[in-house]
Amino acid sequence: MNKWWWLLLIITCWTAAGFAIFDFQQRQDSGDTPLPTRANRIVSLAPNLTEILFALGLEKEIVRVTLNSDYPPAAAKKPKAGTFWQPNIEAIIAARPDLIVTLGFEQQKNLAARLKRMNYNCLTVNIEKVNDLYDAVETIGAAAGKQHEANGLVTNIKDNLEKLSALVGTEAKVSVLWVVQREPLRVAGRDTFVNEMIELAGGENAIGPTLHKYPPIGAEQVIVCGADVIIEPSMQQKNLAAQQNTALQYWSKFENVPAVANKRIYIIQGDMVSRLSPRLYEGIETIAGCLRPELFEN
Repeated sequence: MNKWWWLLLIITCWTAAGFAIFDFQQRQDSGDTPLPTRANRIVSLAPNLTEILFALGLEKEIVRVTLNSDYPPAAAKKPKAGTFWQPNIEAIIAARPDLIVTLGFEQQKNLAARLKRMNYNCLTVNIEKVNDLYDAVETIGAAAGKQHEANGLVTNIKDNLEKLSALVGTEAKVSVLWVVQREPLRVAGRDTFVNEMIELAGGENAIGPTLHKYPPIGAEQVIVCGADVIIEPSMQQKNLAAQQNTALQYWSKFENVPAVANKRIYIIQGDMVSRLSPRLYEGIETIAGCLRPELFEN
């Protein structure tokens, strides 16, 4: 009797071990390694991801960021892991991370796949629209052991935007031409998060539906769009006043456009409105201040 009992025990152990090995091999083949319940060493591969991590209270856990991660100011002092478009895999590995947060575009997606095959924990999020930002904050919070903070952050942003919406009201929308670059002239189209920010600020995009998200346009389109306001984000944080004067000179040739005739051309801080990050509300409030300055005089 004892002999059969021992035989049954051995077979059971072999079976359990076989399933464990099979499960491990599946994880290895798929690259689907489990995320840690609480990350202690985090690498961020995009400036907006870095802002999310800081906003969740993970400053001490961040061990590498990309070159252009400059907000909050403490982010600029973190060791670097290459650039947004070309992350440095050697620098990432040298940081001994237990969580690597990436975006979903091709270069970073391919890098994440390589790192997963090397048994590194990678979390990839796509942030192309406003709702994607909310989802990404909560996903990162869950992966880094900061779910409560993530929920609070999302709620705070949404609450502030509701208050802003009540302030700007439902008056006739201000028509906005959002300039990405001047030479050649390129603007933000409607299938962009910039368009969402314009609408949340109480405006509407002066450019109609386009084939490209950020299409080039010519002088005729500038005149036809009849923008009430022209907004140019600047990635140069200094001398915004000097850039404002340059912009007025550039646009003076379009004197029939209402924005030019009324000198409603604004140069604003670029990183705050060019990244989908926890500063979303601040960026939209800045836009609203350009559209209806009388509401923000006090």
